[in-house]
Amino acid sequence: MAGEELHLVSRLIQVIRHAIAVFMAKETPLYVKAVLAGGLVYILSPWDIIPEWLPVIGVLDDFALAALLLSWAGRFHVQK
Repeated sequence: MAGEELHLVSRLIQVIRHAIAVFMAKETPLYVKAVLAGGLVYILSPWDIIPEWLPVIGVLDDFALAALLLSWAGRFHVQK
């Protein structure tokens, strides 16, 4: 069990690093950077479509958006 959790955490860190690399790359189109930045602002913003005080779905919308943005950013290749 601990090995699976460690693998999940290391995979999440790898995906986040890739999203940052996509955002910082010169080759990344401006609209991709704008969508990533806008999604980050929405996730960190205290104003939400679904408020956080709703027990489960209040936080779930932020996690879902973060997962979608990271997945979408993962489709862009960064040349090193």
